[in-house]
Amino acid sequence: MTKYLLFLSLSIYSFGSFAGSCEAKTDDCEYYSCVEEQRHCGKKGYLLNFGKKYCLKFSEKDHLFSEKGKEWLSNVRECLIKNLDKSQAVSCRKFKREQFKAHIPCYVNTGYCDLSRKDRFAVKKVIYKSMWRPSLLWSGMRVILSCRF
Repeated sequence: MTKYLLFLSLSIYSFGSFAGSCEAKTDDCEYYSCVEEQRHCGKKGYLLNFGKKYCLKFSEKDHLFSEKGKEWLSNVRECLIKNLDKSQAVSCRKFKREQFKAHIPCYVNTGYCDLSRKDRFAVKKVIYKSMWRPSLLWSGMRVILSCRF
């Protein structure tokens, strides 16, 4: 039990100090790679297989967005990255679950509901291939429902 508590304490401490060393990349998709170097969740983990992957896709497709849409992209990226630093999850599975949950308030609180139809369509166009993942489908429905109320 003592070994587990020591491991847990060191993991939380090292992640906190590591997040600080990634600070210079907070406006860059490479931030996900920087955090992955500490978390070690692998190529199929949230950081590389979803976070960085879609950060890069949105960056590559920013020409599809209006100026307001581009501002939203920047704000939602910042929100999602800040949430990475707040996570206390030790397991990669729990971390992934926490990050998917964070998408809902990040999207809504940064103004997704106020985006034009064109910008919302651009979001869907970027994520279309993954829209059928149960976790993403559920998050997307919650965002849309948040916009209606």
